[in-house]
Amino acid sequence: MRYFSIIFVLCLTLSMVQAQQTSFVNPFIGTSDDHGQTDPSATIPFGMIKPGPETIPRGNGGYDYQSQQLKGFSQTRMSGVGCIGVGGNLLITPFVGTACKTLKMDKASETAIPGYYSVTLDNQLKVEITTGRTAAIYRFTYPATETAGIKINFKHSYGKHIAEEHSIIGDNAVKGFVRSACTCDLGSYKFYYYIEKDKSTYKPEDNDSELLWKFQTEPNEQIILKIGLSSVSAEEAEANLKKECSNQSFEQIRTNARIAWENLLGQIQVETSDEDLKTSFYTRLYHACQTPFTINDYSGSYKGSDGKVYSQQLPYYHGWSIWDTYRTKYPLLSIVCPTEYKHMISSLAELYKQGKPRSATKTEPFLTTRTEHSIITILDALQKGMFDGSLDELLPLMLKEAEDISNDSPDKALERGYDFWGVSELAGKMGNKELKKEFSLRSKEYRPIWLQKFKDIGPTSDIMHGDGLYEGTIWQYRWFVPHDFDWVIATLGSKKKVLSELDYFFENNLFNMGNQPDIHVPFLYYYLGAPWKMQKLVHQILLEPTTNYYGTHEKWEKPYIGKIFNTTPQGYLKEMDDDAGTMSSWFVLSSIGLFPVCPGIPYYWINAPVFDTVTLHPTSQQEFKIHVNRPDAECIYIQKAILNGKVLNRSWLSYDEIMQGGDLTLELGKLPNKHWGHNTDFIKSLFKK
Repeated sequence: MRYFSIIFVLCLTLSMVQAQQTSFVNPFIGTSDDHGQTDPSATIPFGMIKPGPETIPRGNGGYDYQSQQLKGFSQTRMSGVGCIGVGGNLLITPFVGTACKTLKMDKASETAIPGYYSVTLDNQLKVEITTGRTAAIYRFTYPATETAGIKINFKHSYGKHIAEEHSIIGDNAVKGFVRSACTCDLGSYKFYYYIEKDKSTYKPEDNDSELLWKFQTEPNEQIILKIGLSSVSAEEAEANLKKECSNQSFEQIRTNARIAWENLLGQIQVETSDEDLKTSFYTRLYHACQTPFTINDYSGSYKGSDGKVYSQQLPYYHGWSIWDTYRTKYPLLSIVCPTEYKHMISSLAELYKQGKPRSATKTEPFLTTRTEHSIITILDALQKGMFDGSLDELLPLMLKEAEDISNDSPDKALERGYDFWGVSELAGKMGNKELKKEFSLRSKEYRPIWLQKFKDIGPTSDIMHGDGLYEGTIWQYRWFVPHDFDWVIATLGSKKKVLSELDYFFENNLFNMGNQPDIHVPFLYYYLGAPWKMQKLVHQILLEPTTNYYGTHEKWEKPYIGKIFNTTPQGYLKEMDDDAGTMSSWFVLSSIGLFPVCPGIPYYWINAPVFDTVTLHPTSQQEFKIHVNRPDAECIYIQKAILNGKVLNRSWLSYDEIMQGGDLTLELGKLPNKHWGHNTDFIKSLFKK
């Protein structure tokens, strides 16, 4: 008994410590009026099913915080991925009276915490949702009525609905599949479901692609409805549901979901007296860990993007948005959850074997978006020792992809150069000197275009979509050659000249934090031997009001002047999609003082954290702690760095140094120390390692 008591106390203490992290998550941040396009759905980390509310009007993820009108609750979504979103399947609407009536939410009753969502409707009906990985459970609390019911719409989706089939099983269950278009109607996905409820009912009404269950209820009678998903079959969906929900109560499943989030969020502990800052930090870490989805059935089976059925017991991940996430999210996950990250990289490698295209196929097993820069993502993992697959098998598939990369606009030329550099580095890892040399040369093919379009800045350099650019200006795309920035410096003449132009870029508010193409640019000051300029700039972006002129597609006539990252439903700049956690990951990395030098190179720039201490738990055995000695709030500049008791004059840490654990102490001051981190001779050596 004494041993059991000790274990109980230890577990309770650990739970209390971890709960401090989840209590600072506010899923409503970024859910209002195109200010992030996040959602408050109930979910677990990297869970397949994400049940949540569908409002009128809706946001990218089905929900707009400002709306009080409710259509119902759908089961799938990806957070902030552009166009009109992806998902929104299997719309479930509980009702009292008529099934056609639009529901109104009591906003004061609305609750969202990690793994749980709840709202009371104007008809006195309370809805609660919690979830496992592949299955969700609803608890509806009805008033006394003879006209209660639940409606299921099988056609509902954000993109184009393509097909559905359903079969009614007795009076209380239904199974089938749905098929819908992926993001921007590129490609399509198909998945299967099994739905059951515990209330006896009249014979269900089947009306085309809608199902009605009608029943009577006593005062405060609770109806439980469960949903299981599978990429393989309705039978596997049923098995998944039974595995996750059959022997556990609603409260047990809710507790499990919260513990899953506590365990993940507890991998980074930050200390500060500013609770609003902690809320911003942990909510954005929460947003970063929504995707990709783990789509294996509990039997191990899953479908690939080629439509074939595979099986493995290790987690298989799907649901990519790599054009965005390779920049910040995967470098973050490699530290926060290395085990899961390693499985993600393995899944991405498997995608190549399934004939990976740049966008979605017509046979996707679940929601997904795009996979450009997978080459860089896998290279980054390999450099970190987090990819165990065979390059002999993978590299030929990457070569095929590289040959198909478009070069029909200036921005694509720059991005293709980066991918070609990635191929060169991978070839070098294999010892293929000829291929390494070939693609090293090809990685520089962008240079004539850069000289023509980006070298000389003129009146047209501040036009959104100018010269056919995807989402940005010449000014913003100009800096996107992370693998070859020394050439840019030499071409412009000197570091002093580049510093002057970079200063002009920021001082004249030409930077766009609202979209991805230039979010790395503040850190280019490190390449130029002026890290103190970055330290001030990033501190402002994280915490202070700034002047912002750009949305995703246009420059505004009047700027927005205010904080970029807020803890309200308008949690991001207007039109600033979180893009599957890309922007959230930028915030997390920048705020703890570790930012990737260049994905594909396993190093992180050192910045001054906005917290008093940061403790990373990269493994169960290791702890990496950053101590910040900040005499007062105006001290934002690094004066001195000490790593494991030794003075550190360089401005970067390797991935291995972080993962092996240790202590980094940063002394901060009010004035820049222009000697710390100013030596940039090491940069060339990083790209030669």
